[in-house]
Amino acid sequence: MNIKLLGVIKTSVLLLTCYFGATGLLTGQTKSPPRPEGYWLSYFGDNKINSRIGIHSELQLRSFLMPHAMQTLLARAGLNYYIRPYAMATAGYGYIYSVPSGDEVAGSQLSEHRIWQQLLLRQKHTHIFMDHRYRLEQRFINNLTTHTSQLDHRLRYRFQALFPLYSIDPHLRHWFLAFNNEIMINLKKEPSRLFDRNRLFAGIGYQVSPRMNFQLGYLNQYAQVPGNSRPHIDHVLLLAVSYNMDDLMQSLYRKKPE
Repeated sequence: MNIKLLGVIKTSVLLLTCYFGATGLLTGQTKSPPRPEGYWLSYFGDNKINSRIGIHSELQLRSFLMPHAMQTLLARAGLNYYIRPYAMATAGYGYIYSVPSGDEVAGSQLSEHRIWQQLLLRQKHTHIFMDHRYRLEQRFINNLTTHTSQLDHRLRYRFQALFPLYSIDPHLRHWFLAFNNEIMINLKKEPSRLFDRNRLFAGIGYQVSPRMNFQLGYLNQYAQVPGNSRPHIDHVLLLAVSYNMDDLMQSLYRKKPE
C-alpha cells in the first residue's frame, strides 16, 4: 500500500479512537434522552459527462410520514471533477427541509440552502474497498417557526469500508458488508459547540451490477443540539441505493500489471 495512504488511514483511525473515547466519557456522565426510531431512504448517483467532468445527484427522505419524529427532505446536486483514477473533487448545492411530524415533537420548521465542497479518495487493500470523504459546508439556515436565520460553517470527515463476502469481480453479483463513520465539526463556534454530530453505520449490501448497489443497515446518530446540554441519539434503519457511472470503483477492481 502507498505509504502516504497508509499514513492517512492510521491518522484517521487514531482520531476516531480519540473521539469515541471522549464520547464514552461524556455519555458516562450525562444520560442522553431517548429518541424515537426512524428510517432513512437515500439515493446517490455519479454520472460521467466526459473523462474529467461528471454530475452528482442525491435524494434523501428521513422518517417521512412517520409520527413522533422530525421529517426531513434533502436534495443535493454537484459537479464532479475527476482528478485521478482514484480521486474526485465535487462542488455543489443542497436544499434541506425539516418539519416536526406533530405538536408533541420538539423542534422547529427549518429550511436550509447549503453550498458544499468535497474531496473523495478511494483505495483498495487486499479485498477491502475504502474511501475517505472530506467535505466543507456553508449552511444558510432559516427557522420558519421563529422567523430567524443564520449562517453556519461545518467540516465533515467520513471513512467507509466495504467487505465483499465471496466475489470481488465487478461483473458478478455479490453480497458485501458495509461500515462507515462520519464526524461533523462546527466552524466559527465557541469551543463548547465545535462538535456537531457523529454518524456510525453498519449494514449489508448487494452489488447488482458494476454500477449499482443496495445497502441496508443500522445507523446511530449522536448529535449535540444547540440549547440542550444533553446529546440526542437517533436509532435509524437506513436503505440506500447507489448508481455510479464513473470509473472510480471499477478501476479498483482491475488487476495491476505484473
